[in-house]
Amino acid sequence: MIQGLQTRTRYVRIGKFKIGLKETVVRGGRSFEKPVALDYFRIVEGAEPVQALYGERPQQVPIYLPDNLSQATWDAFYKRYARSGLICRGDGIVGQEVQADGSLKARDCALRGCPFAQPTPQGEKLAAPACRPIGTLSFKVVGVPSVGVYQLDIKGRLGVERADSYLRQLQQAAGGDLSGVPFLLTVTVSKGKDGFSTSRIELRDAPETAQVLQGVRNRETTRTISERVQGFVITNDAGEIIASPEVPVEENLQTRAKFALLLNQAIENHYILGDSVEHYYQILRTLGRMSEAEAEQSFQKLETFVNDLKATQDEPVAQHSEADRRYAGFAFKYLKPADYQALGFEQPSEPSAFTRLQARQAVAYLYEQRKLKEAA
Repeated sequence: MIQGLQTRTRYVRIGKFKIGLKETVVRGGRSFEKPVALDYFRIVEGAEPVQALYGERPQQVPIYLPDNLSQATWDAFYKRYARSGLICRGDGIVGQEVQADGSLKARDCALRGCPFAQPTPQGEKLAAPACRPIGTLSFKVVGVPSVGVYQLDIKGRLGVERADSYLRQLQQAAGGDLSGVPFLLTVTVSKGKDGFSTSRIELRDAPETAQVLQGVRNRETTRTISERVQGFVITNDAGEIIASPEVPVEENLQTRAKFALLLNQAIENHYILGDSVEHYYQILRTLGRMSEAEAEQSFQKLETFVNDLKATQDEPVAQHSEADRRYAGFAFKYLKPADYQALGFEQPSEPSAFTRLQARQAVAYLYEQRKLKEAA
């Protein structure tokens, strides 16, 4: 790989959320464009999947960040634009201004009196400054398949400060890792001091937010599941979607969500080991190409297997399949007395005395020990 190629994450923008539009007004034979504040999100590009879930004119949308809070997900600076695009960006103290030859030149920013960041007289009123705080939020929409991100610009000091405060408090509540935590993006319209309508963006908790933040352990579990099921959706205990890493196709979305969650619970509990893990992941990857009935049947088979093992996990392997006895024989051959102490159960007198769960826990433990040795 090229050195430095992966030092900064750059997300592909697949759509943009906007809270205003310009309508043409004709007065006295002259036409001009008038800005209009909206009480819903106008989505430019990538609108169809969002509108299919949240309506043609969504006023609130559950979202999450694809990564932790960083400049790639929350880019808040003083920014000045021209027709050619962004021409100056600063942190309030020092700005970087684009020169005619394309180079950057440092200059005083807003807090040091930059004239572009000050209101300018326009008749009897003051025109808005050419440079102002703008925060660009890059996010994914819960339940919407996407490789890239949607973006929203939050403009004005108060709006940026409110958004920044919420994101940092949510990050703290999430134990320092905000990736995948769902929250609501909302828009409302109110009258400003000048009497004109203005749209206001707010970030606030969604019903699912508290579920994800229920203790560090629950948060860690959710993150682990998300990491292991890249390409599928994550649901809560009620079966509701709380996060959706990239989903390549939309077919059988709910069935894949249930399958993915149950599969990872089975892996966490050591019900499924070794080559069987990849076997079930292969089934998971093909669910989108199955009919709804076939996909549901595959889920029922997995559920039956997991429920049977859960009900019989404390029974000796001698009463069960060849696979159980093979796990037990392998564990009995390679485990040492100290390993049984680490596992938390006594050494059986013979392989057939292992319980089904003990045999699986032992094999998983040996596999982890081997990985640690290989890493060392």
